[in-house]
Amino acid sequence: MNRKSLFAATALCAVAISLHAADKPDYKAVAERIVGQSANVKEGDRVVVQGDVRDIELIEEVALAVWKRGAEPIQIISREKAVRRYFDEVPKKYDTMPLALSLKLVEAQTVFIDISGQEFPALLRDVAPERFTAYQQRNSDVQTARRKRGVRSVNLGNGLYPTEAMAKQYGLTKNQLAELYWSGVNVDYNKLHATGAAVRSVLAAGKEVRVTHPNGTDLKLRIEGRPVFVSDGVISAEDVAKGGPAQVWIPAGEVYLVPVPGTTEGKIVFDAMRFAGDGDVIVGATFTVKAGKLTAHSAKPGPDYDHWKAVYEAAPEGKNDFALLDLGINSNVKVPPGSKLTTWVPAGTVTLGFGNNLWAGGSNDIGWGANGSLNGCTVTVDGKTVVEKGVLKVQ
Repeated sequence: MNRKSLFAATALCAVAISLHAADKPDYKAVAERIVGQSANVKEGDRVVVQGDVRDIELIEEVALAVWKRGAEPIQIISREKAVRRYFDEVPKKYDTMPLALSLKLVEAQTVFIDISGQEFPALLRDVAPERFTAYQQRNSDVQTARRKRGVRSVNLGNGLYPTEAMAKQYGLTKNQLAELYWSGVNVDYNKLHATGAAVRSVLAAGKEVRVTHPNGTDLKLRIEGRPVFVSDGVISAEDVAKGGPAQVWIPAGEVYLVPVPGTTEGKIVFDAMRFAGDGDVIVGATFTVKAGKLTAHSAKPGPDYDHWKAVYEAAPEGKNDFALLDLGINSNVKVPPGSKLTTWVPAGTVTLGFGNNLWAGGSNDIGWGANGSLNGCTVTVDGKTVVEKGVLKVQ
């Protein structure tokens, strides 16, 4: 997540996408933004476009936008229900089978575009934890291969893709979520880039971050010398040249880093933490961190927390490592009053997590991770206020 020079071209901001949830989005305009702006597809690129059958119109437009640039697309169409059928019908012994074909495809691709929504939040809730963990790990191996090869990756969704199931989780109507989603996609990318650069500058020059919240969260982490990345919606040639993660999530708007290993100390409290995309919501989740390791956890008793604990226990070594600090910077994504929306990108949001952090520039590549977002935090860097009570102060 991180760019610069492309924002000098006014053509990048020329495509405006309808923000009216009642209207059908202009898929051609969306595709042009994804392919030409975010993925920066050029002649000769080899592009894998992946998504659910519900999004076939958008997938087709993306493929056509790729062809128009003299690049070659491959479309991979799936169906969310098929993941459930996999666990019901495929023998357990195949969960750890290496994905040789997928890894071979990674060797050939230069760009990966994933359109990810969620229709069935409880689809995988009763899958045996050891199977779920094995399935996640082998998929993580493919993602790791992409990052190591420098494949430019764009995810359209970022936990906000407007489906009925996702809207219900957040206590919104689908139209409300769609309005919020497309507003986030249609952010002023020049302004987003400038904000990301300003926040990155403060973090890159800092030594210690402190995160506090009225709910009891109080966390300190050392960041001196750590690389800081920005998701501002564009993978530029400069990003690729720097060797950082060549990836963006849309709606964009995050500045993130992996702290100095072994330095994070304190307590994190998530009033509500969503887990694994399966509909679980852990209430009152409290995590104690010492010397960069998760040493204790608790939450309101219930089936969701029981499920989280079972999956956590089945996860491999590395699950207790504190993973990342992520600050939201997108002012177009506003948390509606009274909603249950917790996501990465709203300006002033703080996301913290454990486990996998390869995507954030870390080295933990296990197939398990637990991340939670907080609204209303105060964040300081060496005493300088970056976020105050949920309001981003650095612009």
